[in-house]
Amino acid sequence: MRGTVVHIWMSPDSLKKSRYGLHTLGGIVGIVVLVQLMILGGTALIFSMDWPKEFALVLLCLGTVVLALFLAAQLGRRSVQNATVFFLTEEDQLFAVDVRRLIYTGRSPLDLAVSAFQTEQFLRKLASAPCIPAGADEIRSVERIRENGSHYALVCRVRRPNQQIIRRTYFLVKGMEDQESLLRQLERREHWDSALEPGENRNSRGLLICALVCAGFAVLCVLSHPAVAQLPQYLYFPCLGTAFAALCGAVWFAVRQRRGE
Repeated sequence: MRGTVVHIWMSPDSLKKSRYGLHTLGGIVGIVVLVQLMILGGTALIFSMDWPKEFALVLLCLGTVVLALFLAAQLGRRSVQNATVFFLTEEDQLFAVDVRRLIYTGRSPLDLAVSAFQTEQFLRKLASAPCIPAGADEIRSVERIRENGSHYALVCRVRRPNQQIIRRTYFLVKGMEDQESLLRQLERREHWDSALEPGENRNSRGLLICALVCAGFAVLCVLSHPAVAQLPQYLYFPCLGTAFAALCGAVWFAVRQRRGE
C-alpha cells in the first residue's frame, strides 16, 4: 500500500517548470551539429594547410570522438538528474522512479522525441501535484552508497509494483533540491553489515582479464596487419574483433566498479 506523499525530491529544473524535452532534444541536435561542423571545418582546414594529412585527420577524428563522448556524458547526467524522483510517505516508505522507464514509445527518432516531451509533461504533473506513480519502486534497503565526482550511485533492494524484490541502481546527481535530507533517508536504510563484510569484488578481476586479452589481441592485430606482415593476414580481422569484444567487457566491468555494483 502506498501512503500519502510528505516529501518529494526532484531536480531544481523539474521543480520549477520542466524543460526536459527541449533540453534533451536540443542537446542531441547540438552535439550532432557541432560534430559535423568540426569534421567539415577541420577537414577543410587540413587540406588547405600544408600539414601531414594522415596524421592530422587521425587527430581530428580522435578529438571529435572524445568531445562528442564528453558532451553526451554531460547530457546523459543532466537527463538522469531531471528524470529521477524520490518520494517519502507518511508511513516512512521511500520510493524512487526514473520517469523515463515509465514512458517508452519505441526507438525511432520520432518515438524518442515523443518520449522526451511526454517525460517533460509527467515531471510537470509530479511537481504540481506530488503523487507516487504506479511504476515507482519502493526502496526496501540500500546495499551501497558510492560517491563519485558528480553523483552518488545507490545500489538498492527495491520492491517492484508486482511485489518482486530485485536489485536496482539509482543515480543521485549532485545538485538535487534538499539533497542532504534524501541522503539521510537512504543512509537510514543502508545495511549495517554490507559495509562491514562486502561481497567479493569480481569487477577488478574481470577488468584486468579483459584488459590483458584486449592488449594481447591488439598486438596480434598489429603483427598480422598487411603493413607489418609478421603473422598471416587472415588473423587480422578475428584478432581485431576479439580485441574489440574484450575492450567492451573492460568498459562494462569499469562501469560496474564505478557504480559500486
